[in-house]
Amino acid sequence: MLGTFNILYVEKERSFQEKIVEALEFMSMQVTLVNSGTQAYSYYQENRPDIIITNIDLPDLKGLELVQKIRHCDKKIQIIVLTECTDIQHCLKAMELNLVKYLLQPVSLKALKEALIICQKNISYLEQNGSKYFNEHDYYNLKEKCLYVNKKVVRLDYHERDFLELLLKNHQRIVTYEEFDKKIWNNNMSSAALRSLVRNLRKKLPENCIANISKIGYQIKINKNLS
Repeated sequence: MLGTFNILYVEKERSFQEKIVEALEFMSMQVTLVNSGTQAYSYYQENRPDIIITNIDLPDLKGLELVQKIRHCDKKIQIIVLTECTDIQHCLKAMELNLVKYLLQPVSLKALKEALIICQKNISYLEQNGSKYFNEHDYYNLKEKCLYVNKKVVRLDYHERDFLELLLKNHQRIVTYEEFDKKIWNNNMSSAALRSLVRNLRKKLPENCIANISKIGYQIKINKNLS
């Protein structure tokens, strides 16, 4: 079952637009349609979609040029390229850009869905195992379970590690006191223990990473452009 993703769809041909947009919306995707490479790059910079689906043949900024420009600053975003061109040079160039799929137009809905399932798996893996950056230098690696600050490993005790990972895996929202109580303290959390943990963890993290939301819980601040 596919989750809901924000998709940027870049296509100039109306004959393709309607079919693809309708299919994506049927799969519960949130779709933004633009018809040029320049528009696509501006939208990407402002909104950071989860997935980009783009045709190669675009006005002003060609599809592969658009992907190259994005890849200079973003190695993780999921990109699917659509094309009517079977030229081997295009294929070879596309292979260097870490694409999810290179699909020939007209695209079958089955092929599109299979590509989106791969995107979903990649996004899930990166969320659960990738590095979450607080700034350009300091980050926590979920797979290694290590905090790096000023290029050095910072030791965390098991409660601090579990608390930080719970925040990072849910960085888009507030994690409630009840969730910390259940998942870290097995429904035996004291206010003093929580305050002590947060106080000690803040000393180890870059400044102002953990925000307290009064009477609700905590939320972590990360650099979404790097994570």
